[in-house]
Amino acid sequence: MDDLRRHLLIPETEVEYIDPTQPRGPKKEDVDHFEHGKVLSSGLQEIVDAYTKVQSAGSLSDEDIRVFEVLLPEGEKFSNKTLRDFLQGEGMKIKNVHDERCATVVTTTSRFNTLRDRVGKYRDGERINKSFRDIDSFRFPDAVDKQSPSLKARFLEAIGAEIFDVEFQEQKLTDELGTNGQMRIEQKLIAEIKQEGGEIRSEPYSLSDDTRIIRAGVSLSSLKKISDDPLVSHVAPTAFYSTAPAYCVPSNSKLSLDPSISLDDLPIVAVLDSGIEFPPELSAVVIEHWTPHGAQPGNKEHGTSVASKVAFANTGIQITNGIMTPRARIIDCNVCGIDPESPDPTIISNPTMIKRIKEAVQKFKDVAKIFNFSSAGRKPIEGDKISNLGYELDVLALKYGVQFVISAGNHELYKTEDSLQSILDDDDARIAAPSDSMLNISVGAIVGQDHAGSLSKRLEVAPYSRIGPGFQGMRKPDIVTYAGTILKSGNAPADDYSMMLGINNQLAFDAGTSFTAPVISGDLAQIATSVPDDNVFLAKALLYHGTIMPIDPGKEKINRDDAAFYGDLYGRGLSDVNASMYSTPDKVTFLHVGTMNKLHKQHVKFLMPQVCDSMDMHKRNRKVKITVTCVTQSPVDKDKGEDYLQAYVSASIYSINGSGKKTNSNPSETDGRKKWDTCFHFEAPYSSFTSGDWEIWLELHTRYEVPDDQDINYSLSITIEDLTKSLKLYDSIRAEARDRFPVVQLVRVPVRI
Repeated sequence: MDDLRRHLLIPETEVEYIDPTQPRGPKKEDVDHFEHGKVLSSGLQEIVDAYTKVQSAGSLSDEDIRVFEVLLPEGEKFSNKTLRDFLQGEGMKIKNVHDERCATVVTTTSRFNTLRDRVGKYRDGERINKSFRDIDSFRFPDAVDKQSPSLKARFLEAIGAEIFDVEFQEQKLTDELGTNGQMRIEQKLIAEIKQEGGEIRSEPYSLSDDTRIIRAGVSLSSLKKISDDPLVSHVAPTAFYSTAPAYCVPSNSKLSLDPSISLDDLPIVAVLDSGIEFPPELSAVVIEHWTPHGAQPGNKEHGTSVASKVAFANTGIQITNGIMTPRARIIDCNVCGIDPESPDPTIISNPTMIKRIKEAVQKFKDVAKIFNFSSAGRKPIEGDKISNLGYELDVLALKYGVQFVISAGNHELYKTEDSLQSILDDDDARIAAPSDSMLNISVGAIVGQDHAGSLSKRLEVAPYSRIGPGFQGMRKPDIVTYAGTILKSGNAPADDYSMMLGINNQLAFDAGTSFTAPVISGDLAQIATSVPDDNVFLAKALLYHGTIMPIDPGKEKINRDDAAFYGDLYGRGLSDVNASMYSTPDKVTFLHVGTMNKLHKQHVKFLMPQVCDSMDMHKRNRKVKITVTCVTQSPVDKDKGEDYLQAYVSASIYSINGSGKKTNSNPSETDGRKKWDTCFHFEAPYSSFTSGDWEIWLELHTRYEVPDDQDINYSLSITIEDLTKSLKLYDSIRAEARDRFPVVQLVRVPVRI
C-alpha cells in the first residue's frame, strides 16, 4: 500500500479553448428535372394509392394527416440543414430517421396535395425548385421494413398459426393530433389488432420520449396487415427477463463482518433483482429492502448471490477465510418477482420491467448512483434499433446521473458446440438486451480457473458469456471480469469464482454474467470513493482506464481488425481496481472533468517531466507509455435510428518529439478511437521524445439537432507510465509542477437512509 498514490487533477486553468474551423459543403450537381420529377410524382401517387387501399381499416382513416417516407440520393444526408429547412417549408416534419438516407415524415392532407402540385410543376419545367434534387424519391412505408430482423426472417418461412409476443411502436403524432388524438388512433390500432385475432397482453405504455408501445400476441399471418397501418412505426419481439437460482449446499462456515470496517463510510449500490437474504451476521450490509408498488416480492435466491458479489470483493476467498470485508452497502430492490402479465410468471415482460426499474431509480437516485441489473433477454439483440429497455436505462442515466451495470447475458451454445471457437462464430452468442445500452456498463465473463471438461480455458471468454458487437457494431461488452465456468452438463465446478452466498445460510455455486456484473458494480463503487464528490461518471472513466487485455500477443503487433475482434470478446479489458484507483511511483494518472460544446475545441495540458530527458533517446527501446480514456455522456434520440447517439468527444494526443516540435502521435492500429463511441480508450508507447507540456486535443462531434452551444459532459483520464521504472515519475512531476496539478483530496460524508 505504500506504493499507492492519489491521482492528480487537471484544473480548468490547464485547458485551452480553441475556435474550430468551419467545414465546407460539397458542390452539388444539377439533375434532369423532367426524369427526376417523374420519379418523385410516381412515388407520391403510390402513396395516394396505398392510403386508398388501407384507409378504410387504418387507424388514420379519419385524420387529416399523411405519413410517408423521404429517401435521399447517395451522398446526401438529413444532417444537411438546408435540406431539412426545405422539407419543413414544404410542410413535411421529420418523425423518424431510419438511416442517413431514409426518414419518415408527416404532413397534412392539404400540404400533401400542394406538394404533389409543386412536384408536378418541377417535372414539367413550369417552376424548377433546385431543392427537389436533394430528394431521391417518396414512398409509402413498407410493412416488412418495419419488422425487426428476426421477424423478417420468419416471413421467409412458411406462414403458420404460431402466436408471437411482439411490441408495436407507434408513430408519435401528438404534435399533430394532441394527446387525446394519439389515444384515439391508438384505440383504433388496438381494435385492428383484435379484429385480426390478436390479443393485447399488457396495458399500452410510453417510453421516456413519449413513444407509445402496444404489446400484443399476434399470428405471423396477421402481422403484415397490422404493420401496414401508418400508425405502426416499428415492431419487434417482446423481450423477457428472468433469474435462475444457483446450486446451493448447506454451509458450515462461520462468517463474520470485519470489525475494522465502518459501514456508514461505505458507498451504496442498489441491486435490482429477486430480493436478498444475507445470514444474520452479515445482514447489516443490506440497509433497506424494497419492493415496487403492487409487485409480489421475488424468492431472494438469485438476488442474494448477486448481492454477495457486489458487497464482498473476491467473494469465494472471503467465504473460505470466514472474515467478510464489505466494500459497499446494499439497497435490495426486489424488482424480479412474478409478472402477472407474462405467459410464464417466472419471466418478466418488457413493460413490467421498465416500470419497476423506473420506480426504483426515482426512489433511490439521491442515495445510490450505481444500480446493478443482473438479468438479460433470452435472445440476442436485433441490432437494427436500440432495445426499449436499453434506451430507458440510458435516459435514466442521463436524467439522474446514475450508472447501471448490466450483465451481457448468457446462452447455452456450450451444450451443442464442441469448441469455444464454434461458439464465438455463432450469431446466437451476441449480447442480449438491455446490454446494448450505450451510456451504461455491460459486463461479460472470462474464466478464472481451469477445469477439465470446460470448453474455455483460464482467461478465455466463458463458454456461456455473450459477446459483441452491440448496437450498430459498437464494442460490447464494455468490460469483463473473472467468473466460474460451465461444463456441457450445465454444472458449474466449485472454485473461488463460482462460490457465493445463498439463501437460508447456504453456499451457492454457479457461473454466468449475472455474477460478473455485480463484481463490476462493487469495483465501480470502490473506484468512486477515490475521486472528488464520489463522481460516478469519472469513476466509470477510471474503471475503463485501468483495464488490461487478457491476451498475450507476444511480439506481434495487434492490427485494427484484431483489436476490433478482441473488443467484441473482452470490451476494454479486465477490471483492475487498484490500477483504476491509484497512481504509483512509476505510473501517474491525471484526471479532468469538463463540458464541451461546438463553439470551441479544448487542448488539455499534462506534464511530461524533465527527468525523462535523462533517458538515452538514441536507443529504440520503449521508455514511456501514455494511456488516454475519454468518456462522453451523450444525449440520445430513439427516433434517429442508427444515429441514436447524438454526440461524442474525440481525443488525440499531441506529444513533443525529439526535435522539440508538438506533433500528433495517435496510435495507427487501434479500435479505441471509433467514431460515435462514448469512450475513446487507447495507448501509445514512446522511444524518443522531449519533456514539457503535452496535450490531449478534444473535439465535440454532434448530430444535426444538437445546438452548437449545448454543453456535453465528459471525463478524461491520462496516464504516463515509466516502462523502465527508473525515474520516480510521480515525485518528479509533483516537484516540477508544484501546484499546477493538485493531488485529489477526498471528503467523506456518510450517507444514511
